[in-house]
Amino acid sequence: MANRVAPAPSSRPTTPPHRLRALRALPLALPLTFLALLATSCDTGSHGGTAPDATPSAATQSPSRPHQDGHLVFTVLSLRCGIPGVTGTHSEGEPSGQFCSARLRVDNPSADFHTYAVKDQRLEGVTGRAARPDSFAMAVRRQHESISIGGHSLVEVELWYDVPRDAKVTGLRVTGDRDPAGWMATTPAAHAPDGLLIPMKPLMGW
Repeated sequence: MANRVAPAPSSRPTTPPHRLRALRALPLALPLTFLALLATSCDTGSHGGTAPDATPSAATQSPSRPHQDGHLVFTVLSLRCGIPGVTGTHSEGEPSGQFCSARLRVDNPSADFHTYAVKDQRLEGVTGRAARPDSFAMAVRRQHESISIGGHSLVEVELWYDVPRDAKVTGLRVTGDRDPAGWMATTPAAHAPDGLLIPMKPLMGW
């Protein structure tokens, strides 16, 4: 019976332990790399370019031009209607009809204090109480009823209205202060008796 000859020891060097650990990890790493490459090719290859952004672009509005009434200068930054609800830090609620919301910049370019009053800012296209800011929605949104604006200062505020569902809103009618035109003056600064209309077509939804 032929003797079995033990195989000669391999001339290749022994694999260091740290490389063995790396080799053992390869079966896990390779599928992950492959899946990543596959996902990339699926996103770009079928259309010949990068994948489109899945986030829909929000509709935007251009701010109105500035309008001055009294000492205050108003710019409507945005106007939206068809808002189904209002939320704030401590409460939320639904409208009787639909909520409309305006973002308004109020600038005081004079050197003295002048007061911006919420109740005087009316929504155009509706009548009666609905044309005035809704007290509940304004409270939910933590908006002041009036703000004393310092000289050469401005504020940006929200206005919320609860209007009928079929209302055709066409803009915002703004009213500034009725303070004297200047130091020691006896007549108020120039103003529109019924407020100044800033036309704007509202965007629908929030």
